[in-house]
Amino acid sequence: MQRPHPLYLYYDTKKWLLLLLLPIIRALFFNRDAVSVILSSLRDTTLAAILVTYSVIKWRRARYALRGGLTYEHGLILRRWIRVMAEDAASIEVERSPLMWLARGRRIRINTAGLRRRADATIYLPEREAEIMVSMRNRNRERHVASRVFPVLILSASSSNAALGLLTLAPALRQAGQILGREVSGEVYGLVNRLVSLGLPPLFGTAANIFVLGWCFAFARTFARTVGFTSERSGNQLYLLSGLLTRRSVFIDRSRITALELRQTLFMRIFGLHTVTITAAGYGRERGARPVIIPAAGPRDLCGALDTLLPDYPTCPAEVHPPLRALVGYTLLPLLITLGSLVPLYHGGVWRILAAVWFIMGAWWLIIRLIGYRRAGLGVSREAVTIRYSRGLALYEIHLPRGAADCARISQAPWQRRGGTCTVELQCFGEKRRKHRVHALPVEQTRRLVELLVS
Repeated sequence: MQRPHPLYLYYDTKKWLLLLLLPIIRALFFNRDAVSVILSSLRDTTLAAILVTYSVIKWRRARYALRGGLTYEHGLILRRWIRVMAEDAASIEVERSPLMWLARGRRIRINTAGLRRRADATIYLPEREAEIMVSMRNRNRERHVASRVFPVLILSASSSNAALGLLTLAPALRQAGQILGREVSGEVYGLVNRLVSLGLPPLFGTAANIFVLGWCFAFARTFARTVGFTSERSGNQLYLLSGLLTRRSVFIDRSRITALELRQTLFMRIFGLHTVTITAAGYGRERGARPVIIPAAGPRDLCGALDTLLPDYPTCPAEVHPPLRALVGYTLLPLLITLGSLVPLYHGGVWRILAAVWFIMGAWWLIIRLIGYRRAGLGVSREAVTIRYSRGLALYEIHLPRGAADCARISQAPWQRRGGTCTVELQCFGEKRRKHRVHALPVEQTRRLVELLVS
């Protein structure tokens, strides 16, 4: 039995180090005499030192062994023993941040197929031990798929809602600030109003800069996560390698995959790109875990990548689609929101800027709903289930093995009964129990497909 890497000590103690900020907060925001501040600081520092000592003792008593799996013993007051066999691991994630690279350590998360909110075992190993584990899981490399730079750039530019700020809100706010500055300064003569007129343009300019900086941060974050992304098939496993600064290696048992999801935003649809994610038992519990196997790819690259990574994954076409009369239900709300932009446009002046932003947002959603209506559908075959729908500002296409669709629900709202349509909801087994819902399908045809699914 060996002791974990000292990185365990750092990540366990950093939450206690925040207590050292309390003396600084008291000195800055509370008016107290020097003696009270010193005594409070000594108390907070002593408490932090005790908690750090507790973490040090936990690290010194923690032990692990890699023999046919993982045996991990940790804890001080509540002692825990964890044993995970190699063949029972549904996914293994190896993470290397810049700090871990400097310290020559790795963080390993091991998950089984049981439903939990966190990994079954999280352990910090030396670099050599982690590389041995990676080499054991990736012995028979077959074929790999690498993401291209241009699709990753398009994905990074469109993956955040802050992109809307760059495209519309930021220029509009700058122009609104200029208009308000001119109009208010020309019409109001009081001192207070003059101050307001001078303050409005900087305020709007600051908000515009926040939108732009938010988009830049989102772009850089997504690009750093997806550039250099590679997916490999090794026997019955998928091996995913991603990250520019923080490198993540993930091994996923292909037999645990319960859903294949193709996602598309309107911006990505213009360039013909899709993002492919999976739902797999034993992966996707931890915060930040993204079950992406193809970040962005066009139709030709997408087909080749799926044939390489999941050659035997069952799929089928969507057979049942919403009727023409359902178009109103798909487009009514975004159409009303788009037409609502005429109200601020009627008032003129600075409200025209608000009307322009309002119209663009409503029209964007309306286009998504129109495309979602045309693509929506449900299909069932002997081996697979397919469901296509729109949600929010994205389009989804889900493929499930027939045995993975463990719950199907048909519901009818009062307005759907008159039109002979219904809403279908499918659930599949996975870490987050995703629900897939498509609206306004013909009720009789849908019932036949659902009966075929559960038979």
